[in-house]
Amino acid sequence: MHEPLPIHEAEQALLYVAADCDRDVWFSVAGALKDEYGEAGFDLFDAFSQQGQSYEKGACKATWRSAKAGHYTIGTLIKLAVQGGWQRPKRELTAEEKRALRKEQAERRKARQAEVEADEKRAAVMREAVSQACVTIWQEYTRLVDVKAQPYLQAKGVGAHGVREARQPVLLVVDDAAGASRVLAGNEIRQFFSTVPKPRPDSLSYLKLDFRDLVVPMRDAAGKLWSVQVIKAGGTKLFPRYGRKKGCFHVIGDLDKAELVGFSEGYATSASVYEMGTGWPVVCCFDSGNMLPVGQAFHGAGLMMGRPPVWAADNDAVNAKTGKQAGQDAALACQAALGGVVYVPPAPVGEAA
Repeated sequence: MHEPLPIHEAEQALLYVAADCDRDVWFSVAGALKDEYGEAGFDLFDAFSQQGQSYEKGACKATWRSAKAGHYTIGTLIKLAVQGGWQRPKRELTAEEKRALRKEQAERRKARQAEVEADEKRAAVMREAVSQACVTIWQEYTRLVDVKAQPYLQAKGVGAHGVREARQPVLLVVDDAAGASRVLAGNEIRQFFSTVPKPRPDSLSYLKLDFRDLVVPMRDAAGKLWSVQVIKAGGTKLFPRYGRKKGCFHVIGDLDKAELVGFSEGYATSASVYEMGTGWPVVCCFDSGNMLPVGQAFHGAGLMMGRPPVWAADNDAVNAKTGKQAGQDAALACQAALGGVVYVPPAPVGEAA
């Protein structure tokens, strides 16, 4: 249990944490500040992030929004700072100063808890709104894929398995302020952009689908469509803000008579594994961090009964900064938690998707 850390000391501690750190460390700093100071910690996180060479205001705000209180504590920041050479001031506090600090910390935590509850309530409303908008896009604005003319599938050399493509340009608008999401097409798109204030409010975001963009449905174990992944011709992958990803997936093949089931990251890798002719279905989890939540969802829904899982890891190169291989590491974590075997497709490094 750490002593309360006044915000001015947190500012000093951050001087000893490299702003050009890897994303995991950067995210942990956001989580630690949010856990301790709530929304009052954002300015500190933003000022810290600006010291990095790759700073982007939008990415900083998005990371702050996605950080959840409770995953990290201020102790995480203290540890990082100490590792960087920081020494917390040793001055002995008086009993009165300690009481004041603890009272301030208790008040911050109470306010932060209220923020967390309000954020979660708003997020739940927005996830449902985005789900309904994605259902509209899937049902009304997509079509069966013309594989020979589909640029992404042609580039990856795989077929279309339960995915569709946009039949016309369409815009999914997410409006926090209104607590709603809507789908625009045709002249509505042009009208929308002509009326958006500049600079665009943080409460307003959008996802644009162009003609022939690949659309991959994202469903939960009960079959509900929560979101979609949009894959551009060049391979860029996009998700709508508030679109639920955790525990959502896309199944390639038939689960009903399967003797085992494969789990993989992106659509192209999943399709490649399926097309090897094994006959077993492959579950697209969208990224390495979602493989375990998807596996747990399958396990909880009884979809793994008598079906050993095969964790197909992307053939990632070793990250020069972290020394990790995200795909293989995620597959091994899944194997440790849920059993099964790990399989690394012989695709060239960098070709995973």
